[in-house]
Amino acid sequence: MPSRARNRCPAKVRQGVRGFTLIELLLVLSITALLMAMTPALLRTAFPTLKLKAAARDLVQEMRYVQNAAVINGQSTVIRFDLEQGEYQSDLVNGGQVRSLPEGLSLSRRQDDWSLPGAQNIVRFDFYPDGSASGGELYLGSEQRRLAIRVDWLTSRIQLDEADPSTRR
Repeated sequence: MPSRARNRCPAKVRQGVRGFTLIELLLVLSITALLMAMTPALLRTAFPTLKLKAAARDLVQEMRYVQNAAVINGQSTVIRFDLEQGEYQSDLVNGGQVRSLPEGLSLSRRQDDWSLPGAQNIVRFDFYPDGSASGGELYLGSEQRRLAIRVDWLTSRIQLDEADPSTRR
């Protein structure tokens, strides 16, 4: 029985094995704190771009819905954009409710686009049952960036691209 007692003795600490020093731990904690402090600044710069892309995708998705409804139902459909108010509306989506763009985003169009007298601030896209559309361009932008939503008049294809920097607001 005495041999069992010897086996229960705590193991000897091996010579030469060390843990982390206090300086190493403090260095790791300070680097971690620095990275955590920088994260909000990085997110703040990325957030407007993400908001712009999300809003543009939502607009394009709604325009495609209106386009498909024209072909399926055999009736012309319309989506209107109020450039001054930053609002848009379609009779087919949300019961015709007027919706606003997220804060910080604005709508614009090319300066040389033709418009009806008295309706300079309204952009209207008509989609027809034969698959064609009125066509045109609409720009959605924030302070840093602008995206172009283009509708081809013949095929009514809707594209979302980076806006050409040479286009005026």
